Amino acid sequence: MENTKKLKITAVISGVLTAAICAVMNFIFIPAIEKGAATRCFDMTFGYSFTDALRFLSTISAEGKAIYLSRQLPLDFIYPIAYCVFFCVLIYLLMESKSLLFIFPVMLAIFDYIENVCVTIMLKAEVPSIVFVSFASSATMMKSMLMYVCFLLIAVLIILRIVANKKKKKNAQ
Repeated sequence: MENTKKLKITAVISGVLTAAICAVMNFIFIPAIEKGAATRCFDMTFGYSFTDALRFLSTISAEGKAIYLSRQLPLDFIYPIAYCVFFCVLIYLLMESKSLLFIFPVMLAIFDYIENVCVTIMLKAEVPSIVFVSFASSATMMKSMLMYVCFLLIAVLIILRIVANKKKKKNAQ
């Protein structure tokens, strides 16, 4: 029982941290980064072509680039830890038996880190290679898909838990 209480506290703290970081990035940093840029920043797309990457890199302002490198990316290196802990603890609390489903948020965090490193390299490069941009875009796509998988997984586990609790109540009557 004590362990469950600690896990619930961890879920709340990591969930609040995740939401706070997400809000700062999406409502403060990303609008500042994208101001004047011809396309969305790398983190905000499902993927991007070499042309899209070059268009973004050539139209991002010096201030936008500085915000991306000095504020957005450092915060985005903390963000995967926060949401990975949140998702893993939620999965653990929602499962009635041990499961390897935690692999999805862990893989999500790994691909987010790969994306962050690639974005840093692209922002610092004169002109990134087409192969590198393709690799970076693939990491972004994998991150996006795994985020959807994690949200869907959590939603399904919540629904299954609600159904199981209703059955328990019905059987107890």
